[in-house]
Amino acid sequence: MAENNINVENIMAEIRANIKESGADKIPLSFNENVNGAQPSNLDEAVQYLSYNYEVQAYHMLEGNAIKRFTKKCIRKLGSFFVLPIVAQQNKLNYNYYMVAEAVKNQKHEISDLEEAIKTLEAKVSELEGAKK
Repeated sequence: MAENNINVENIMAEIRANIKESGADKIPLSFNENVNGAQPSNLDEAVQYLSYNYEVQAYHMLEGNAIKRFTKKCIRKLGSFFVLPIVAQQNKLNYNYYMVAEAVKNQKHEISDLEEAIKTLEAKVSELEGAKK
């Protein structure tokens, strides 16, 4: 059996040197970055988009000449037993996502209203405490 003399330390040193040369060690790494997530500013827009577009259409208008349309129609009929249940399941899933997003949006608005009420009540309390003294 042939022995492989692989020096892992030398390989790691080369990799570290390449990283330092490319400047990749200066890139801050963070798991907290939220690149494409829902932001409070665009949550209302996202929910509005979902309300109009959560339903997937299984059929679209067929285009082309008569032979192509007939062929597409036959293929559609043959595959409908498989495609239609998937589309129905996707529509249910999308609708439930929409309902969750709507609930989150409503809670966001409720929280902001409650925070506003807390601020006004705290102002009244501080005003009353000032009048007591």
